[in-house]
Amino acid sequence: MGIYRSRLEGRYSGDTASFVCSLADDARIFEQDIDGTEAHEIMLHEQGLLTRRELAEILGSLETISGEWVRGRVKLEGDYEDVHELIEARVIELVGPETGGKLQLGRSRNDQVGTDIRMRLRADLLATSEAVLSLIGVSLSKADRTKSTLMLLYTHTQHAQTGTFGHYFLALAEVLLRDFQRLQDCYDRVNLSPLGAGPIGGTTVPVNRYRTGQLLGFDGLVYNSIDATSCRDFMVEALAILANLMVTLSRVAEDIILWSSSEFGFVELTDEFASVSSIMPQKKNPTVLELIRAKASRVSGDLTSILGALKGLPSGYSSDLQETKPLLWDGSDQALSSVQVLTKVLSTLTIHEQRINETTKKSYVFAVDLAERLALEKVLPFRQSHQLVGALIRDMVSKGLEPGKLTPELICNTATRVLGHGIQVPESMVEDIADPRKGLINRRSQGSPNPEDVENRLKELHKLTSEAAAILSTRRQKLESSKAELAKTVRQYIEDDDARK
Repeated sequence: MGIYRSRLEGRYSGDTASFVCSLADDARIFEQDIDGTEAHEIMLHEQGLLTRRELAEILGSLETISGEWVRGRVKLEGDYEDVHELIEARVIELVGPETGGKLQLGRSRNDQVGTDIRMRLRADLLATSEAVLSLIGVSLSKADRTKSTLMLLYTHTQHAQTGTFGHYFLALAEVLLRDFQRLQDCYDRVNLSPLGAGPIGGTTVPVNRYRTGQLLGFDGLVYNSIDATSCRDFMVEALAILANLMVTLSRVAEDIILWSSSEFGFVELTDEFASVSSIMPQKKNPTVLELIRAKASRVSGDLTSILGALKGLPSGYSSDLQETKPLLWDGSDQALSSVQVLTKVLSTLTIHEQRINETTKKSYVFAVDLAERLALEKVLPFRQSHQLVGALIRDMVSKGLEPGKLTPELICNTATRVLGHGIQVPESMVEDIADPRKGLINRRSQGSPNPEDVENRLKELHKLTSEAAAILSTRRQKLESSKAELAKTVRQYIEDDDARK
């Protein structure tokens, strides 16, 4: 293989060359490697290590390569270990070894690849953050439209309490907002530059690491040279956050899969997000949501794999790190596409209120409200009221009595049998308990499905989401500005050189 093997006489054989080559995985960081190299060369010139003519020639060749990449004329193949060697070899081919041979002065592939990965990852984090904000927006919109739409809440997949779909969608917005915050916290640690740290112990070349970091839009440096070239904790953190996000998406996907089944019939997917059976013509399968569940496992696997790759490494670069890149790219891609698809699913989801209302009328979810009401009205201590209501539900189920058949007499008779004495329960209390909408109004704890509480929290989450969008916009603008400034500086040096000619 190519320009780095002067220490060795032999070359890789065909199979070995393919085995060690990372060009396919490096496609993800091709543009970042061009940008990072241009910033490095500008810094070398400013440090007096490249003449203006040399800089212009190198920058011109890098722009040529960049154009070839954009037009699809760069083939990631050949006698190269990675994208760094490919680009350096191409620069030397374009401008000759005297000038092109100075390209790598003051940096190693070790700090170079770390820089490229961080530049690409920060862009991926912003893209995923934007997608999460869009999903939050859809969740809040659905919450607003369904804040009065009754639904059943489950624990252990059993009827637990009544709630509203608006309350459910608010819960999704809450957890997604935390996912957004985690992504942004991770961004702070990703957006630090390792460039110029050298192979592991720095360089004798008088580089200005702060300058290259500034040109590339970084917020600071990964300061210690061992840390800068050895550590991939930022990749682990990113994948952990993405895996956690995917677990949330998987849970929501499972909710909708369950609720859209014939047994539930509470919601329905649009045809765009369903598939049919090859043999059973009646089927409407929630395929998209099933894939989100599976992809959550895949991203968790990426996280586990990267931890396994890192756990046995000594300090300093090892080629094992080469295998961490595709794990990161895969996790980023799967999470982003899953968020985007779920956003579309939720925005088009149909809720069958009539079916939900019919199921609720047959459910004994009034039980906890009745037990609490008896305690609040000082009729019984809570443990006794819990005991009474449990026996009451057992009796009603065994006798086939639906919730609408609940009466003060039935409660009193059960109390006599279970507690040894009857209790007086007014008819108004029973009517209150039997009405699920009154039950919602009676919920007093903060964060409950109480309609007023839902409305207030909806306003607060809209405000928090707007603030999150502003943070994201500021970061996006900074990166775009630094990239534009780098491009302007590159053009200026090239144009000045052309003018002199």
